[in-house]
Amino acid sequence: MRIAVSPAIVYPARARTPTPQAGQPCGIIPIMAMGDSFSFIRDTQPPESRAEVEYQPKTAEEARRRGDAALRQGEYEEAFRYYKLAIQMDGNSSERYMHLGDAYAFADQPARALAYYHRARKMNPRDPEPYFALGEIYRRYGRYDAAIAHFRRAIEYGADNAFVQFKYAEVLALSQQYAKAVEAGRAAVNHEPSNGFYRFWLADLLEHIGEIEEALQEMEIATLLNPEDDYYHFRFGLLCIENDDLPRAVECFQRALAIKPQRALYLMLLGDVYTLMARSHEAQQAYQQAGELDSYDRAELQRARQIAGLTNGRLPNYTDGDSPPRRE
Repeated sequence: MRIAVSPAIVYPARARTPTPQAGQPCGIIPIMAMGDSFSFIRDTQPPESRAEVEYQPKTAEEARRRGDAALRQGEYEEAFRYYKLAIQMDGNSSERYMHLGDAYAFADQPARALAYYHRARKMNPRDPEPYFALGEIYRRYGRYDAAIAHFRRAIEYGADNAFVQFKYAEVLALSQQYAKAVEAGRAAVNHEPSNGFYRFWLADLLEHIGEIEEALQEMEIATLLNPEDDYYHFRFGLLCIENDDLPRAVECFQRALAIKPQRALYLMLLGDVYTLMARSHEAQQAYQQAGELDSYDRAELQRARQIAGLTNGRLPNYTDGDSPPRRE
């Protein structure tokens, strides 16, 4: 099963076709969650050109391999041609239609990708891969109900692994179904307990819904599994501030700074913690070492202080989020 061994259906970031909003002109037909229509995506791609045939593969598998090679080189039209030849030679295989759907998805032609994924689904209704691929397309274009339905069906038909559970949890969170998202996130962690990313994501979600104690547990494990990730230590430090564990927050920011010693954001938060602990001399040293923050770091500092609950009067003489507290 390709889903289990390779998350290759996670498409790279690129310019996206905008998701239509309510009140848009006609020509966009809404879809049902598990329906076959995909006309909510505007297919503005020009008609496919008839590429001159330079080589005719002898087998469907050879055509598939040549399509894979063309896709890796970004030669999309060539990849389409080979995958279609594979279908012509082996039209009874749903996997051939999946390959062509994947190619269209990578080429940012979602309407055509959906068409071939649906064909694969109809050919093999209990294969989880088409449902997963359809879920990914629908998620990318904001059709969260459809994405949830397809991810759930993929899991039901056997794609019950950490990656699929994570994708399912992700779209549940996007649709604000937080209790179900936490359940799916925990399932991902249970499938791969040594994967720090799944634990970090779950901790972030738990913090968002106010489950701070469990968030702390998951974030701590994430830092132990990924000790060289400065951002994990930084986020753990914010959780410790929120939980009033200031000495531990100092340790977290110091670990983050050991990895990135000049990160102004980390120094500012370390200064904030020292301020809360009434260690004014150490606080001023941290603030001075941070220096002037650029616009990006100022925005990140404001966001971090909000996460840690430092913008509600808790930080003495708090100003506007882009400078240290004023000294009396």
